[in-house]
Amino acid sequence: MTKLQIFLVVFVLFIGLVLKLHNYSIYPQRGATSDEYSYSFLGVSLLAKHVPISWSAISAYKHRSDLTIKNLYFPIVYPYFDHPPLNGLVVGGWALLFGQDTFSKIELKTIRLVPIFLSMVSSVIVFILGFRLYNFKTGTWALLIYSTTAIFVMNGRVVLAENLLAPLLLASVYLFHIFRANMNLKKTIIISILCGLSFWTKELGIAVLLSMIYLFIAEKIKIKFTLGLIATSLFFVLLYALYGAYYDWEVFKAVVSIQSDRVVGPETLLYVTSIPIIINKIYYDGWYFLGFISFFLSFLDYKKHRFILVPAFIYFLLMIFSLTERGEMGWYLIPLFPFMAIFTANFLVEGLEKKNWSIFALLIFVGLYEVQYLFKSNFGLTSMQFRMILILMFCPFLLAYAFKKEQLFSKLGNAAFYILIFGNILLTYNYVHPS
Repeated sequence: MTKLQIFLVVFVLFIGLVLKLHNYSIYPQRGATSDEYSYSFLGVSLLAKHVPISWSAISAYKHRSDLTIKNLYFPIVYPYFDHPPLNGLVVGGWALLFGQDTFSKIELKTIRLVPIFLSMVSSVIVFILGFRLYNFKTGTWALLIYSTTAIFVMNGRVVLAENLLAPLLLASVYLFHIFRANMNLKKTIIISILCGLSFWTKELGIAVLLSMIYLFIAEKIKIKFTLGLIATSLFFVLLYALYGAYYDWEVFKAVVSIQSDRVVGPETLLYVTSIPIIINKIYYDGWYFLGFISFFLSFLDYKKHRFILVPAFIYFLLMIFSLTERGEMGWYLIPLFPFMAIFTANFLVEGLEKKNWSIFALLIFVGLYEVQYLFKSNFGLTSMQFRMILILMFCPFLLAYAFKKEQLFSKLGNAAFYILIFGNILLTYNYVHPS
């Protein structure tokens, strides 16, 4: 990369950091999901008392007590097994560095810095993957989308295991891509450790292992390395079972059993793809829908997109396999967001290069979304105004396309993208989470 390109990437990362930090301790509001406290409680208790303690609504626990902190009620249980402990250890360790060694001392302004840092790591890998798999423009556009889109930014500042799982998944994909030509035992172990840590972050982290197994086989990596990957990763799974057995095997089994007994079904697919959620509130973000469209369209060229398509699809499939049919579960999508940004960037960049109609998908889904949230919400919108906006948005492209003005069409498309990114920045900076 040139110095100018490096400067541009750093500048976009800086914009993303500003958006992530702006009002980060206020929105989403405290209590939008109390899981933020479940992870921090777990980590602090493990590190300070060497016992997993946190809050849980599951009835299988033998030991339960009541705790209220600043009007938030927590049914405290131990030993706690609702979530694997890795994310809690990371967050809890950070809280302890600031002297927050009891549950009542834990503050969002401290612990939310952890997912913000992790989402910045994800941002860097999003650019690198877009750059290596496609080109610099795709990597930069993917980074712009991921760094400025409200639903991505807001979900990325909340203390949830998915914000740790996302960079682990991205890192495993990146390392496999650069290791695959000269895979050896050391490189296999590195990838295996990422797979194991992903499972210790979230049960759905098993998607990382399944993705790597598929890619190892599909890319014809030597069988001894594939077996090494499986054996090393499963060792981490065994360690997690031993973790449960050490504290209370019967409770551990009961909690896992209850969590597995969810009402699942095909309605989950419709719910996930049609209802974007920021933590606990529906937020109709056009980039979310365009991301899914770009994701599904990538199946048309599996060979080109396989390194990111395989892990994205396996994680998506496991969500459908395990999530309840309805519920506030927007954070489960967090590990998919980086892939959606890359797929969308490639869809738009390639579409402008080929002068196809992909830009119209951007205008329909993102353009009208920004008309709703930027224009209508602030100034109102009459029927005549809306029709005029549609004409101004689409006619220049239709005319350029009809008269085969390819350079003009490309310039208009690039301008539209950057204008909508600027709209992203305004929306995200001014975002207020509904109470």
